Amino acid sequence: MEIGTRVIQVNEYELEAPAHTYIDAIAALARRTKAEGDLGVLTYQFYVDADEGTAGATIVYEAAEAWVAHHRLAYQWEEMAALQATVALRRLTVFGPLSEAVEESLAGAGISYTHYDTFAAGFVRSAGE
Repeated sequence: MEIGTRVIQVNEYELEAPAHTYIDAIAALARRTKAEGDLGVLTYQFYVDADEGTAGATIVYEAAEAWVAHHRLAYQWEEMAALQATVALRRLTVFGPLSEAVEESLAGAGISYTHYDTFAAGFVRSAGE
């Protein structure tokens, strides 16, 4: 897939549980996503600032279809429910072309988000290049 078809999601959270509880929950969800999740989830990276009580994530999907497939699958898992119990989503930013299905999912969830729809320029470099 071309870089311009990728969907990049940036989540900013406020912790609603101790940082170690969040870390345990996201580690379990990341393991399951890697093992059983949609192959269109290209990167799945979560971070925490325990001192500030915040967390963040960047997730890169191959395309909008992978975003939909991941959310349909992962929101059925107990690991996702465990993660959701540890955080409150404070800000969501999405880059890349979204399908109608993605937009409907976000609207149906009542999530306010910022969206940058058109890839302007850039590249992806592999380690060692």
